[in-house]
Amino acid sequence: MKHNEAILAARAFSLLRASTKGWRLDTTGYWSYPAFLNLGKSKMAWLCLILGIVPLPAKKRTALFRPKAVVISKAGYPEVLRYENFRFSHDPFPSLSWDKPVAMFPHKSVAQLTYKQLERKEAELFASYPEAQKEFAEVGKLPDAFMESYVDLIHPVFLPYLKHLAPAFFIALGVVKTR
Repeated sequence: MKHNEAILAARAFSLLRASTKGWRLDTTGYWSYPAFLNLGKSKMAWLCLILGIVPLPAKKRTALFRPKAVVISKAGYPEVLRYENFRFSHDPFPSLSWDKPVAMFPHKSVAQLTYKQLERKEAELFASYPEAQKEFAEVGKLPDAFMESYVDLIHPVFLPYLKHLAPAFFIALGVVKTR
């Protein structure tokens, strides 16, 4: 190992050990809305997938690529329980190409919304999270209004990935078709 590489390695470990201020987590991309994970003993987590993106300004679209990372946090809090970069750790989707877009944004159900309308719909969805989370934790189901809002807003490309990584939540969404 070269001297500079040794210094960089020592600095990286020092930052990891000292605090998160120096951490470098690749969280850029298109995030899914949180899915619920029941951790047992009244503990809930949120699972968010991050897709790779390539903006296409001339087409007023953004190319979306397969999931590149997952963030699992304490439900309703910005406390990260787990971050996993699929390129450099366990890849739950090893047969998917990193180089080919899987979808485009915006998707059909939000394409005609103004930014303000989308912002309002997202605020309504997040306002329903506490009740939906409680019901999911207690009986494994979701309120109809939450299901409708979530499925309407989330890009459909996320659904097969959620089916794999958060199967109980996917089932509770009542989504039969994933495309």
